[in-house]
Amino acid sequence: MKDLDKPFEITKTFGLGVLLKLTKTNIGGIEIEERQGKLTANVSTGELIKAVNATIEGHNIRLQVL
Repeated sequence: MKDLDKPFEITKTFGLGVLLKLTKTNIGGIEIEERQGKLTANVSTGELIKAVNATIEGHNIRLQVL
């Protein structure tokens, strides 16, 4: 199994939580759950990356590292 095929799971942070909630709202079929401080999705990491990228592009979000 490739890394992109593995189920998505990551420690929750505020910014990531907001981005995933926005993605879940705008992309059908994606479910995000929080358990014990971790966010998990019902899709693979690769599928979630595509959905998050579409959300960022669709909302004209620009990330800036200070």
